[in-house]
Amino acid sequence: MSWGTITASTIACILAVLLIFSCLQYQVLSSDYMNLYNSYHRLKGEYDRLKANYTDLYGRYGSLKDRYEGLQEDYRKALSRLKVVSEENSELKENYSRLTDSYEKLKLQLDETKRRYEELEEKYRDLVSKCSEMEVILPRIKGGLKEISDRILTPSDRIPDMLRQASPAMVEDVVYGELGLRAENPPEVKAKKVLEWIMLNLEYLDDDFHQYLTDHELRSHQDFLSLPNETLARGGGDCEDLATLTYAMLKAVLGEDEQIYLVYICDGTCHVATIYKHGNKIMVLDPAGAYVTDARMLLEMSMNRGLNRYRVWLNPLAIRREGKEFLMENGFAELVYMKASGIEGKAYKFMKAEDAVALWLNHWRGQMANPRIKMVANDTFVKTFTSTKEFLDWMEKSA
Repeated sequence: MSWGTITASTIACILAVLLIFSCLQYQVLSSDYMNLYNSYHRLKGEYDRLKANYTDLYGRYGSLKDRYEGLQEDYRKALSRLKVVSEENSELKENYSRLTDSYEKLKLQLDETKRRYEELEEKYRDLVSKCSEMEVILPRIKGGLKEISDRILTPSDRIPDMLRQASPAMVEDVVYGELGLRAENPPEVKAKKVLEWIMLNLEYLDDDFHQYLTDHELRSHQDFLSLPNETLARGGGDCEDLATLTYAMLKAVLGEDEQIYLVYICDGTCHVATIYKHGNKIMVLDPAGAYVTDARMLLEMSMNRGLNRYRVWLNPLAIRREGKEFLMENGFAELVYMKASGIEGKAYKFMKAEDAVALWLNHWRGQMANPRIKMVANDTFVKTFTSTKEFLDWMEKSA
């Protein structure tokens, strides 16, 4: 076989192989093409579907975009409103806090108000009860205030009533018991024991202030007429208290042909003492003036100073009872009677009214420029005078 034949055969074989390979390749490519074609149509359908979806989504996107923009605007408005609401909320919180504090305070006030209401209710019930009691005791209180007003601003015509209240029973323990006096004792002895007991056991005390009712008005005044038991309980009194006590003590033991009076001397101010009458003569007993016809009553103290001895005279009513007892029991002092000149003399003398009154008024001229007797009274009558002479004339007639 020639080379050419071999070559041609080889070429033919190669071509045949190439043809076969091409056919096979064609078939593969044709299959791939069909596959691709089918994929293309499938993808195109998918594309058309996606395009339709895209169009729909795009339309929906536009709508959502419009809604988003609307929502964004609403969000901005809501955010602005939220800020306003937040500020309002902060303010409300502050108001709430203040209201809470106010509530707590009001609650405490309510509790306190309830407590006070209960207290007031209790007081109201108590006051209602007391008002009921006052309706009963008020007339007695008014009567008591009226009695006090009579004893503060005592009208002259009320003096006998006051002296009737100063009954002997008020002083019986002292007069009958401690002093052992009876009506049959000599009047000088009775006068001496009564006046010395007063001077050594009592003090001169100014009156306390007392409330009294006059013209439906409650007032206060210091001058007050104490009854004998009140003077004894208080431990003393002023001139009318001591004179009334002297009156009551002597009245408890008055004998035959004896009388006792209160006597008032005045010169701007007034002073009260007692006149003890025996027969047609009188004795002036003036405890507040430390005087008895015709002598002053003094507490004499003796003191040594070096080689010299001194005597001091004190008003007994200016010293407390305990002090007087101590001085006299220990021999430091004694009760003496002295005339105005300082010379010791007899006391407790019944004298003619003119002489006894002259000595007594002279005793007071150091404190009163022109003292005169204005009034005398006992538990049955009261009589006023324009002058001392008128009083002496009345005494002479009554004798």
